[in-house]
Amino acid sequence: MRYAASAFILLFSAVPALWPAQVTRVDFLSRLGLDVNGAGPLLIRTDPPRNRVVLVNTYTSSVTLIAGGDHSVINIAIGSRVPQYLKSECFAIDSKTGEVYVIGQSALHVVDPGARRCKSVETPCQFEMVAVDEASGDAYLVGRESRSLGIFRARSGDISYVPFAEKEEKLVNLNMTPPPPIRKVVFDATLKRVIAIDGYTSTLMTFDPSSGKMLSSRRLELVSGARWHYAGYNREKHRLYVVVETAERRVVQAAQIDVTGEGDVIVELPQLTEAVGVIYNPAREEVYIPYDNHPTVHVVSFADDGGSLEEIKIPAYGNDATALDEAGDRLYVASWAWSEVDRIDLKSRRLERRYLDMGVIPHQFSAAFNPADGLIYLPLGATAVNGVFGAAVTLLDPSTGARQKVLSGWAPVELIQRPAHESFLVFNSEDEMAEVQPDGSFQTIKLPCTYPHQAVPSPEGNVYLSYGPHQSYWPVVYIWGAKNGILGIDSRSLEFYDRRIPELSQGMAVDARGVLYSLQNNWGEQKQYLVALPDEVRAPNMGDMRIELDDTVNRETTQRILKHDEALGRLYIGRIGENDGDPGVLQLFDIESRKVVGRLLTGLTPADIVFDERSIYVANFDSNSVTVVDKAGEARQELPVGRGPLKLAICEGIPFVINHLDNTLQEVRPGSKPRQIPFAGLPDDLAACGKRLVLTSHSTTELAIMQYDPASGRFELLHRERYPFGETRFDTGNTAFYQRGQFGDAIFEITRIREDAKNRLWVTDFLAGKLFIIQPR
Repeated sequence: MRYAASAFILLFSAVPALWPAQVTRVDFLSRLGLDVNGAGPLLIRTDPPRNRVVLVNTYTSSVTLIAGGDHSVINIAIGSRVPQYLKSECFAIDSKTGEVYVIGQSALHVVDPGARRCKSVETPCQFEMVAVDEASGDAYLVGRESRSLGIFRARSGDISYVPFAEKEEKLVNLNMTPPPPIRKVVFDATLKRVIAIDGYTSTLMTFDPSSGKMLSSRRLELVSGARWHYAGYNREKHRLYVVVETAERRVVQAAQIDVTGEGDVIVELPQLTEAVGVIYNPAREEVYIPYDNHPTVHVVSFADDGGSLEEIKIPAYGNDATALDEAGDRLYVASWAWSEVDRIDLKSRRLERRYLDMGVIPHQFSAAFNPADGLIYLPLGATAVNGVFGAAVTLLDPSTGARQKVLSGWAPVELIQRPAHESFLVFNSEDEMAEVQPDGSFQTIKLPCTYPHQAVPSPEGNVYLSYGPHQSYWPVVYIWGAKNGILGIDSRSLEFYDRRIPELSQGMAVDARGVLYSLQNNWGEQKQYLVALPDEVRAPNMGDMRIELDDTVNRETTQRILKHDEALGRLYIGRIGENDGDPGVLQLFDIESRKVVGRLLTGLTPADIVFDERSIYVANFDSNSVTVVDKAGEARQELPVGRGPLKLAICEGIPFVINHLDNTLQEVRPGSKPRQIPFAGLPDDLAACGKRLVLTSHSTTELAIMQYDPASGRFELLHRERYPFGETRFDTGNTAFYQRGQFGDAIFEITRIREDAKNRLWVTDFLAGKLFIIQPR
């Protein structure tokens, strides 16, 4: 099906334009019936009274509502992204009103689905768990970053803070599955009490919801510290269920905590590692504990006074999320490693059915069974190391095994001109590309792969597209549902030629002979290497197409910059340091010898690389500097620039950098001063187009596309787009390994800027799901 676009004339500019720009606006969301985008599916819950499923996203600042009947989708904008290291405790649904309470980036958002609006309040730290008093709409928040219990008053919209603990701990990169919240909070409507647990000290506390006054406090006979899993709460019996895991990730105890007395029941566990998807079944008074590292589900029964432990055998390790069919007496366990969902009969304690080939199952401990329609809902696209991709939810019918995908958005991740054509190809984050004509009309084409990432032209006039999640293979684990590869797209016919690679290519470059080089994202400690595809036909043979480099890498998703210097026959490889405080690394790779001939340290968090005849420039996002390397002698110097240097471009022989956190543009030379950008946002992309620089910048509510003339020093606004963008910062660390200088996992830019032969600008926006075609003056 072909779609048309709208065109209009821009009459407003940051500095008045000589004459208005003509902009053709292509809206990819409209074909889905959406006006707000939903990308980066993270956590999911059902709302049975309304036969509705609620999904929170970590890329777009939005919440997705899926109707249980026709699976229609509504996205509602919220003020910030939901941090992807949070678990399902970070959001709750008021069963009386259907309002959704969700913790965002240092914020609480209260979503009214009926009115399709959101109330937001900022918090001074990052909370991790929320509980709701459905009588008043008040909410209570806890997290490891705060010693206080946060109390949100629905009537006033204010939050107050009641001290109740001693320790605070910042969330940091662990290079592992992020731990569940160590502090828990629930609200008991019958008791009219707020119940909070501090896992650092194994202390149970109760609070008066009206005054916030602490009413009681007692120690629990549970191992303190590390990782505490919330299983559930029985409001009739006033019992709280948790599972305790040590810092070494050994699961040691399951507990039924008596909130009204001291009749706790604690069951010692056999110390298997990494509990996932822990869930409580009130109908059977049982807690179920699957494991990431073991083909086992432990059943801890609290039906009798002492508690008991049983084991259920399941096929494999790599388990993650659970979904409970309470009425049907069945438990569903998802395995990310095997890409399957296992159905367990709780009466017989046996594996009953396996649902295979489920795709890339998330590793966020989140799935949901909707009793209103009998379906299981899984956010699609998160990988074993918590990267989040795509814009969809998988629906599984356990009675038939049928499954379907429900799209939650359309987020453009890459833009490339179709060789020998005037049209451009726009790739979304899920499984489609759109061919767009200069008049804005387009048609969408389904790809034979999921999660497109980066596209480059091939020497024969075709297109290479890298795709996939973080990795499909690791020396110990094969992730059955994941697929990484390089997709060839024939420019004449748009037919596909697929070649598998082991791990995601986060950077590609083609040399003068037509060899495609691809950086490979590591998973855990391994030798750094490149994959080299010699032509458009041969599949990667790891014997001669794997080029092993000298370095050993461990921190994942750090290898993201690969640039080709044709004049010197070199590749420039940039990657982030192994720890937050480590410098970045620039490697100079000689194509002829297939060796690294230079290795230099840069500033913190290299975010971009450009080069000219004399020098290589590296923008260091967390050092507020640009590393300048002399090509001849490899001497290096650090030039101070503004805060958060993010993107570089060379225009008219002058290197420029945008400073994301300062909202400035700056020449890269000693003594240069940043120039304020005349738009109240955060600049996030920069490109040299002829004799001008083109910039994009986002505020929470607007996108600005601007150009800058180095000769006159003049900024000019080309287009302004209003949209509820929410959070657009690159300094939050909201990625799998808390890396800054990028927006999300494998999302290094939220716009793409390209210029065609007729000097038209083509600019995509990932968050708004749009493309803008700007005619030259």
